[in-house]
Amino acid sequence: MYQVPSASLAHSSETRDSAAEAGHQHAGATSGQPVGRPLASLRLIATSDLHASVMPYDYCANRPNADLGLGAISQQIAEARGEARNCLLFDNGDFLQGSPLADYAATARRRRAHPVITAFNTLGYDAATLGNHEFDYGLRFLTDVLAEARFPVVSANIATRLGTSPARDKTLMPPFTILRRQIFDDEGNAHILRIGVIGFAPPQIAEWDRDTLGGQVQTRDILAAARAWLPRVRAQGADIIVALAHTGIGALDPEDGSENAATALAALAEVDAVVAGHSHQTFPGPNFPSSPAVDPVRGLLAGKPAVMPGHSANHVGIIDLRLQRLGTGGRRWHVVGSQARIGQRSDRTPTPALHQALAPDHRAALAWSRRQLGKAAVPLHTNFATAAPSAALALVAEAKAGHVGKALAGTAWSELPLLSSATPYRGGGRGGAANFTEIPAGPLRMRNLSDLYPFPNTVVTLLLTGAEVADWLERSAAIFRRVTPGAVDAPLHDDGVPSFLFEAIPQLSYAIDLSQPARFDGRGRLVQPDARRITGLRFGDRPIDPHQEFLLITNSHRVGRARLQDPSADLQVAFTDGARVQSIIAAHVQSRPCVGAAPQRNWHFLPMPGTSVTLAAGDGAAAHLSDVAPYRPQAIGRDAQGFTHYRLHL
Repeated sequence: MYQVPSASLAHSSETRDSAAEAGHQHAGATSGQPVGRPLASLRLIATSDLHASVMPYDYCANRPNADLGLGAISQQIAEARGEARNCLLFDNGDFLQGSPLADYAATARRRRAHPVITAFNTLGYDAATLGNHEFDYGLRFLTDVLAEARFPVVSANIATRLGTSPARDKTLMPPFTILRRQIFDDEGNAHILRIGVIGFAPPQIAEWDRDTLGGQVQTRDILAAARAWLPRVRAQGADIIVALAHTGIGALDPEDGSENAATALAALAEVDAVVAGHSHQTFPGPNFPSSPAVDPVRGLLAGKPAVMPGHSANHVGIIDLRLQRLGTGGRRWHVVGSQARIGQRSDRTPTPALHQALAPDHRAALAWSRRQLGKAAVPLHTNFATAAPSAALALVAEAKAGHVGKALAGTAWSELPLLSSATPYRGGGRGGAANFTEIPAGPLRMRNLSDLYPFPNTVVTLLLTGAEVADWLERSAAIFRRVTPGAVDAPLHDDGVPSFLFEAIPQLSYAIDLSQPARFDGRGRLVQPDARRITGLRFGDRPIDPHQEFLLITNSHRVGRARLQDPSADLQVAFTDGARVQSIIAAHVQSRPCVGAAPQRNWHFLPMPGTSVTLAAGDGAAAHLSDVAPYRPQAIGRDAQGFTHYRLHL
């Protein structure tokens, strides 16, 4: 593991120089530049949420894709560096998981550095932080991979042991580092600039990955950790401080433990610039409404320059800082102006050095991803998985049910009804129009499993009552907007709720009443206690008894999210063996001559005569309109993002 020089990590209680603190005024993007002292420019380049997308290649689709991968923006990074004499390159987390290349690297007996770390080392990253998905393959894997990094990795709110205060935590990684870099001022004179870099990740990691991590990791609220560590970064001599914040852009005064704390973090006096992420959006840009704390045009959060550079290397964030020298003692530079923007791509071919460094990993991943496991009798896709039963989700649910059913045979649990849920992890949304599972009938290969189920979650079986099963489905139905009877082309989905929160349970039959308000919001909180969208809920030929006990097979991430949604709930785990869902599906496919069948229409939307809704689907949706035939689908247009919009008649 990278060892930061001890001077950068010493937990000094020394207070900051008062004169330096008094001079810490953030001028923002339009400030005039003071005169009389040296001025210099510093460019910060940032990537975030790469999800192991390093080559311009779609391994799931088995074809090149110039819109994907760090390689596709490596020339842009080189150009941005060439334009600025003083430059730093950062990554903001979620870099180790999210593609067949990542799955291959996590399972292969590697003799080389992890391909993502190879890419970062080759491009000369200056520092990085951790995101939530860095923990998906377990702590041992993560620490082994980070040992190969030739740059510091920092994280201030992830600990292996919590102390009596954040500053007494035993953090998994160094909470911060101080980079000493030679810079040149406007007159060409050399100076030493000390850049403090501190990292943060969503505190929900401890629950989302509880089963994978086995309690080895604990977390702090982002702001609590920041308030404890930032003064220490300054006390250690940082001239400026950059926050690598794997967190979304949220409220200026968020609740404790917020998943989206970038705005509030930027408001802290010690922070000079913020790289945000996690939510796969771009900032600055029109995705965010203007508010007193958020300026989506100039790229300011609480008056500080900030970027959020999308996902999968579809964008790079650039912050240009204007610095003025203060003096020779204590803090010597401060920010007097800034400009933040999302960089525009030019040449999308990897730099020769990066292409050469990644070529062996790319070839090995291609061979691994093309290995055949079995055959699919029908196409497996998720274009309409939130509007009608899906063969893709049915296959996932079937594989999990077979695995758990076999494990529980002969035990007392085998007497209970067994339910198995599945979710469309690739369902468009912020992932874009290509973010749908699209597997044709025929050979099923390793790459198809990553397409069908892209996360290394483990299987978990819960003991639930009939009432709890009903509420499980009610939470799933929060992805839908309320539709007024008689409405024409009402949006079906709530854009603020991702498709991966939807779950289907093929063993149950039910209808969803879109005219009713959502019982739970997108965070799983009860907001309408009297509302019910799930109607006619039955198991077999009988209505579900609210007091009857069921076993529900889900996954580790879903259970972790459920614990966060209702901390008072006593979720009883009936069975877990640590098996990854991807491995379970692979074994299921390999054990049968052919898998997949036309889905049973076990759920539907309650009819609403004279009412229509619209949803966005991928290019492959046109071949699967039979899935939503009862709603008389009509293609009504294509948007700038590449989604085809369909009208469904309720």
